[in-house]
Amino acid sequence: MSTRQFFFTFLIVLIFSGCAVDENLAFDESSKNDSSVDLEQDDKSLPVSDEVITDSEVEDNEVEDKEAADNTSDSEITDEEEPSDDDQVKLEGVIGLSADSSIDSIDLIWKNPTMEGFEKVVVVLDNDAYAQTPVDGTEVYSGTDETYSETTVEAGKNYFYSVFACYGDLGCSDPSYVSAQPCYSQLDVVFVMDVSTTMRDILADLENEIGLVWDFVEGKFPDETPHFGLSVFVDDYLLTNSGQPFSTVQEIKTEFNNWYTHTSTNEQTQSTASNMDWPENSLDALAVSATDFNWRDSDKTLRIVIHATDDTFLEKPNKFDSDIAVEHTYDETVALLVQEKVRVGAFAAKIGGFSQDVDVEPGFFTDYNSKPSIPQATGGEVYFIEDVKDGTIHMYDSVNTFIENVMCRGYDDK
Repeated sequence: MSTRQFFFTFLIVLIFSGCAVDENLAFDESSKNDSSVDLEQDDKSLPVSDEVITDSEVEDNEVEDKEAADNTSDSEITDEEEPSDDDQVKLEGVIGLSADSSIDSIDLIWKNPTMEGFEKVVVVLDNDAYAQTPVDGTEVYSGTDETYSETTVEAGKNYFYSVFACYGDLGCSDPSYVSAQPCYSQLDVVFVMDVSTTMRDILADLENEIGLVWDFVEGKFPDETPHFGLSVFVDDYLLTNSGQPFSTVQEIKTEFNNWYTHTSTNEQTQSTASNMDWPENSLDALAVSATDFNWRDSDKTLRIVIHATDDTFLEKPNKFDSDIAVEHTYDETVALLVQEKVRVGAFAAKIGGFSQDVDVEPGFFTDYNSKPSIPQATGGEVYFIEDVKDGTIHMYDSVNTFIENVMCRGYDDK
């Protein structure tokens, strides 16, 4: 082969080799572009970061996070991490605390807690406000009993009790509170009425006023039906309804009306003898009311007699003109009233007798034979009955005030 032919052949080979390289290059670029598209499509849902994190950097970050967590101060703890009040131990207090008071004592009762660690109950007394801690007032009891009795009390005074359940080193519970005032919690009233003819003008008014007194008592002691009784007298006497309290105000008003209507003809309550003299039998009527009426417990019950008469009385062994004998002396009657802790509110006259010129104050307004009057001896009160007749005073106003004055006063506190 000549030189010229060789060169021409070499040139042709070279040209074809160049085309093959270009095609391979084109193929490689095309494959690269296709792969790039697929990656972009697969990574659309992932966050794109320009920063590449190495394994060593991940390890360094984890160490830093742990150190930051270990160095977090208490003030940086979130609300969810802080201890709440609910997580603290709540010391149980006593339950069911109550007070039962009478005129001369106060009884507390409760149930001790069952919580582990309970050691004792502390009762603290204050006369002005409730103690908030066991050292605020006067400690009157410490122990594990479930009752406490205050036996030295002053009637009408307020007593504030705070009761703590204590658990040694853990301290004491929040206090439970109860208060009491030594007063009578219920009231019994017996009307002891002179139903002689000279009382005719006032008895109709008194019938209505009995109803007003009933309403007052019902409001003052709402948890109890009023216990009202009735005794009537002229020369003789009768405790009506067999000494039992009347169930309704209408019952006692009807009974009272029947008796003063009956005696308006000058008859006695039981005998057929006429009533021709002026003294009436207050003493026996008061005595039987004290002993035979069905009074409730004197520790809790204010016992009152409302006595109304416009004249004086006789005492044993005297007799009235009707030949009816008196069964009690003045001293005996007063002793029975005091024995049964009955207070007498009396509506009485000052002048009486046939000619209305006899002093009839002794025994009601003044001393009787140098002995205290009945109202004074029993811690009661006395009102002028003529003031009721002329409307200057009303019986129910006086009785209501009387009740208010003595309901928080011990019987011996005359």
